[in-house]
Amino acid sequence: MLKLSTSVYAAIFLTGILVIGIAGASYYYYGRPHPTHLRILHTHSDQMVDEIVGGFEQWYQQEYGQPIRVTAIHTDPQTAFEKATTIFRKAEAEIWWGGPLSLFQKAYGELLPYNSTRKIDMNLTHPYPLMDLDGTTPRWYAASLYGRGVMYNEHLLDELNLSVPQAWTDLAFYEYHGNIAMVDPAASESTSSLIMLMLQSKNWTTGWEYLVTLSTQIDEYDIDEGDSALKVSSDYLPFAVVPDFYAYERMAIGIPEISFTYLNSTTLQPDPIAILNKGTYISQAKAFIDYILAPQAQSTIGTYHLPIHPDATPPSELSPFDPNFPPTYNYNGTLGETIRDYYSAWITRRHNEIELAYSEIREANKTKNANPNATHYFNLAWSNLTYVGHYLNRTQIENLYNATDGWTENTTAYTGKFVDSRWVEGEWGILSKEAYTNALASAQKSKQAASNEQP
Repeated sequence: MLKLSTSVYAAIFLTGILVIGIAGASYYYYGRPHPTHLRILHTHSDQMVDEIVGGFEQWYQQEYGQPIRVTAIHTDPQTAFEKATTIFRKAEAEIWWGGPLSLFQKAYGELLPYNSTRKIDMNLTHPYPLMDLDGTTPRWYAASLYGRGVMYNEHLLDELNLSVPQAWTDLAFYEYHGNIAMVDPAASESTSSLIMLMLQSKNWTTGWEYLVTLSTQIDEYDIDEGDSALKVSSDYLPFAVVPDFYAYERMAIGIPEISFTYLNSTTLQPDPIAILNKGTYISQAKAFIDYILAPQAQSTIGTYHLPIHPDATPPSELSPFDPNFPPTYNYNGTLGETIRDYYSAWITRRHNEIELAYSEIREANKTKNANPNATHYFNLAWSNLTYVGHYLNRTQIENLYNATDGWTENTTAYTGKFVDSRWVEGEWGILSKEAYTNALASAQKSKQAASNEQP
């Protein structure tokens, strides 16, 4: 009988171990149920997304007969946009959920066209787009809607003896002076919709007059809408002008005495969700889109946001599909950036000057009819305070937008710029400073003229 050497026995033993290892690995990957994966970039509350993800994982197991592992990555809209549009590496996720629609439109070529199985259930006659309608196959869908209004703290209202405003014009009442939080519209596309709401629901000149007056009631301009909402939920200020979900998300987790009102009108905008075409787990991403649009997920979303499914319960008494929902206005984003910069140069950066001039004008208003001089200087003061609505009209803004190639060329001549770490004013900044300086001086002259009136 042939006797094998020790080295041969060792080789046979090692070969057997290798075969067993390969068989085990094959069983692990092919024979045993193996969870697939999905990665989501989102800009929403972790609590809402965790609920949605948990429901999706259960639904996916039942629908497809295998488990799925979902990684949800909380980020901000700009970072999500940059990750979605990078050309140097593969996408870090398959789903991008949340952010202003304009960013999704800028990243349009990076979004995967997909006809969801739930597309047929969506209300295409709704006045606000619930999906991408630019092509035959949508590249984004609205996971929810959001409107602009006022978040308020009922405890602080009682403490300060303030009432809940019923209309946007109410916010300009002096009783709300210093009690309103709001983001600089130049720093937030969603807040800039307030500018368009006022300009469209009123007219150009009275809209700007209102915006100037409203700015005098704002405590200070915030950088982030989350900061404005935090001021209300932490009992620092009673009011914040924010999108509705900032209030609804806090109400959902039981923060006491927080409420929200759309006032007498609002804008409704879609909160988009899309598939990134460079993602790895594309079929799983399509399944997630189908799930988000289904009644089950919409019911969960309806705790935190305005749902897009008419059968889902909204977080407030009113659904966006309710005929009693406040009148809404389409947000025209074409001129948005131009008008935001115009607002910033005339109002945001002149906040202190406006407050000072307005305070003097309020005092002059008490005696403006004392004599013709008092009346003349008061009218002059008010004209200068509201000059922003007269210096340029909407047609001139549109012409300026076209002349600068969609507000991309030679804009700093109007807006100003940094030179050697120093801000150099543009045309609008120079004119606005002059207008508010004149408003202050004229109001003071009106008071002086009234005080010179002989008894």
